Amino acid sequence: MLFKDKRVVFKQVKATKTGRVGKNMEIKKGYFEQQQALRNADIAREHEINQQSPFHYSPTSKTCPVIHGYPFVGVLPQLLFNPLRLFQRAVKEHLGEIVALKLGSIQAHLVTYPDHVQYILNDNWQNFGKGEAMWKPVRQVAGNNLLTSQGESWIRSRRLMQPMFTANQANALTELLVKIIASELANFEKTADGGAIDMENEMARLTQRVILRLLFSSSIDGSKVETLGEALKVILREISRRAFLSFLPKQFPVPGERTFRNAIQTTNDIIFTIIRARRQSDLNHGDLLERLLQARDEESKIGMNDQQLLNESITLFIAGYETTSTTLTWIWYLLDKYPEVEHKLRAEIDGVIGKRHPASADVAKLQYTKMVIQEAMRFYPPGWFFSRVVQTDDIIDGYALKAGTTVVLCPYLTHHLPKFWNQPEVFDPERFAPEYSGQRHSYSYFPFGGGPRYCIGKHLALLEMQLIIAMMLQKYRLRCVPGHPVESLARITLRPRYGLRMIVEPI
Repeated sequence: MLFKDKRVVFKQVKATKTGRVGKNMEIKKGYFEQQQALRNADIAREHEINQQSPFHYSPTSKTCPVIHGYPFVGVLPQLLFNPLRLFQRAVKEHLGEIVALKLGSIQAHLVTYPDHVQYILNDNWQNFGKGEAMWKPVRQVAGNNLLTSQGESWIRSRRLMQPMFTANQANALTELLVKIIASELANFEKTADGGAIDMENEMARLTQRVILRLLFSSSIDGSKVETLGEALKVILREISRRAFLSFLPKQFPVPGERTFRNAIQTTNDIIFTIIRARRQSDLNHGDLLERLLQARDEESKIGMNDQQLLNESITLFIAGYETTSTTLTWIWYLLDKYPEVEHKLRAEIDGVIGKRHPASADVAKLQYTKMVIQEAMRFYPPGWFFSRVVQTDDIIDGYALKAGTTVVLCPYLTHHLPKFWNQPEVFDPERFAPEYSGQRHSYSYFPFGGGPRYCIGKHLALLEMQLIIAMMLQKYRLRCVPGHPVESLARITLRPRYGLRMIVEPI
């Protein structure tokens, strides 16, 4: 009788566990279906749904061509000194293929064909994780966060953060953004008065201050903005350096470790002080930190602790600052190079806004402005490459990839494939007009990533850039300094190698 009772109890426990697992699986499935539905709705609204190309995965086995490089070190020297040229060479020699790059004792696999990109980011995304090596420096700074986490931890973070960054939620920040941008442009005007300036530095300073004010508003004074901004610049520089050094053996010494740690400590001290003060305040500041404080998990109803708030605040800065500043820098260069685009852009801004400050209702009408941004992010995607790591053995279009393999995706190269883009080396915002967008493959363009892990800050980034462009063109005409060399430098972002010297003319 005793054994019979034990068997009954065991069956009950097992049934309970099975039911709980099944419920959890249903929750996860429902969550991801919901996220995909939201993404599809966003894409449809923006006329960015692209038809699938007629593609069938190869039933036969294929061997990845290998770029060997030098004995022992492979292509590591090229990767460290000019990675974009290395990737361009690989694509030129092996168009449409997955290419293995020999990096000393290991290999990384370069993926550029849209169907292969789609498989990694969307179709079988769960088998392609963030990995450890390249994301280690980000985790040193911001721990486990939306950008770096995986599995259950990522699901919880995404569930908390997603509702705060829809298109409607981003537009609700328009008034605050306009106020911040107007204040910062007054400082820009003083700097630009009387000669040429480095627009890369100015856009970095502008967007850095905008994102910090958007995060912390009145909780951070001018001196703290400067201190925190300098610390975060050091952090971004060191993250960039360590991202490429992650391909080197672990025993390779990494310079600047003390500087990196000091910058992290300064950042933590300032942001923790702001968070603790804010928790004791009854005011609603209407900024991003306020949204993070109020966020609750829809299942547990639990919010973020101070460490999570710190991690996600830093993540929002890292993800939003350099991407935005680099894109804006390239836009000023491209507008000077293509005056007919600038003329049409100015006509739209004059017609929609005139000389007043933009309002939330104006944003949807700035369609050509948005198209200019989209084309600039095709031409010079700031996040020009990123990586994933194969979790279990997989096959992509006949190419076998073993677990632990690093795959490198390169939006820059995909965005310039002649098969998918007519005259890809020409800057043409009309590509993103609604009547043309539906003709593209979905993953021929992915400056914000794709699949369930696409960047949730997309709407906010586009809004910020639309407002900055409109408000600057209301007041200035920007011209490149004649003879100043302009070429791209591929680091963690794609930026001008020698800066961008420009003359600012008041209108």
